[in-house]
Amino acid sequence: MKIESQDKRIDELLKGNIFLIPRFQREYSWEPDHVSAFWSDVIENMTEAYFIGAMVVYKIERSTLAVVDGQQRLTTITILLCAIREAFKGLDRLDLADGLQAYIEQKDRENKTVYVLKTESSFPFLQEEVLKSDAAEVPFEIGREEEAIQRAYDIFKHNIAGKLSEYLENKEQSTEDNQKDAIAWLSTLRDTVFDLNLILVTLDNEDDAYLIFETLNTRGKDLALADLLRNHFAKLIRAASEVDQVKEKWARVQDTIKSSPIQLDPDTFIVHSWQSRYDFVTKAKTFQKVKDRVNKKNAKSHLDRFLSDSEQWRSIFDTEYLWSKSEKEAARSLKALRTFKVVQPAPGLLSLIRAYRDKVIKYKSLRNALSNIEIFHFAFNAITSSRSSGGISGMYSSFGRQIFECSDSGEAANVIADLVSKLQEREVSASEFDVGFEQVIFTNKHSSQKALVQYILRKVAIFEGQPFIGETDDLTIEHLIPQSNSKSDEDHLIVGQIGNLILVDQKTNEMLSTNNFKEKKRILESRGYKLPGVFDGVDKLDEVIIRANTQRISELARGEIWKV
Repeated sequence: MKIESQDKRIDELLKGNIFLIPRFQREYSWEPDHVSAFWSDVIENMTEAYFIGAMVVYKIERSTLAVVDGQQRLTTITILLCAIREAFKGLDRLDLADGLQAYIEQKDRENKTVYVLKTESSFPFLQEEVLKSDAAEVPFEIGREEEAIQRAYDIFKHNIAGKLSEYLENKEQSTEDNQKDAIAWLSTLRDTVFDLNLILVTLDNEDDAYLIFETLNTRGKDLALADLLRNHFAKLIRAASEVDQVKEKWARVQDTIKSSPIQLDPDTFIVHSWQSRYDFVTKAKTFQKVKDRVNKKNAKSHLDRFLSDSEQWRSIFDTEYLWSKSEKEAARSLKALRTFKVVQPAPGLLSLIRAYRDKVIKYKSLRNALSNIEIFHFAFNAITSSRSSGGISGMYSSFGRQIFECSDSGEAANVIADLVSKLQEREVSASEFDVGFEQVIFTNKHSSQKALVQYILRKVAIFEGQPFIGETDDLTIEHLIPQSNSKSDEDHLIVGQIGNLILVDQKTNEMLSTNNFKEKKRILESRGYKLPGVFDGVDKLDEVIIRANTQRISELARGEIWKV
């Protein structure tokens, strides 16, 4: 491997070179905090040489260099220069704007305009909306990358305008002098950006670039597992036509995950997908495992599996995604797991859903498996907050791999039955459950468990045959002893208990208002609601009765409703 390195200023770097962002690079992704921090660094080092690190490229042709490392910085610097250009135009210094533009675009041998930064993912937005000095002529669409570019551009333009206004609005001198000071400051900013120093590391070919990219990232620089995998697939599956299948398919993976209304992480998806098929590994070791297994012969099938898995994985957390009305019970179990805030089952859940979508198991098997997993984690996590020393995660990963290897429903049924047995072995004790159940509360002051309380009340009401008015998902939580009776935290712990709560429709809730229990009881019964036997003959509720009802529901929950 031949490597050359040179010290370069930004103006030297941009003159006479075209920089291509190659296929294995990620999209522009700097957040406002990154952009603002870069701006602060430039402003704090005005008129001084400032080192911004190394940039790694490889040669494509005489004056075209592909960027291996430094893409985000180079793009940000170019956007800043374009913002300065626009500010020169605003100050009626078109000559200075044109002089700066000569570093952003140049003429090729055929006298055609080419931009110094050549990208595919953000084309033509970056070129038309930012790099181009004139008005945009080519229509473009706005995606996440384009939004990030626009944010950076707007931040720079806003910051520059703020600085210039300090000079232009100076009332101690003439408008002409203010204009001169503003132009002088803007010229100094331009020169400071041009004088930024870096080390340019140049490689001979693309193969060396893949290796360097991987080495830089796996040693902790800008580490993103999704970037490393895209690089690995791009190295193994070279584009055979104008359609780059790695780029297109990996973009679909990323888009499937990032477009979810639930915030999801592509790296976590990759780990769960791999755990569900091959190895129970940490994020830090996943890439090495992928490298060891994925080669030129099987890379396409692995890429396709990641693509299909991305949709199934998203549907675990985004329960409005892919699930039909006939599959609502499966979706409800997944939604419950999200309410419990548990992620350990994800590799196993992914394998179950994959097996169902691949027609290895039927919906009934999927629904029953998900129901048992939901029931277990209700007691283990939501009620008792039990902790696992990695055994639960390892169990689900092992389960996922076994399901992945199943070729028919019979094999899968045995694997599912074995999982259910393991869940039964880990069942929490009755005393633990009862203590935890009494601590599940909801009041306006203590509202963090509201979703869990609604989940519990709905399940209990359905089990007890409560004649709901309206849809169960639209019901509200009613406190039989009003919250207004709570004077201290101890009162809230009683008033907020499950034994003092009932789900009612909106109209009934309005009728109940803050009436005493005797009147609430009459209204509920007149509206068709059933009250438990523990309230028979009771006209006034107290702590003893509330605790007794909480205990009754707890016993019903662990003994019948949520029994694996």
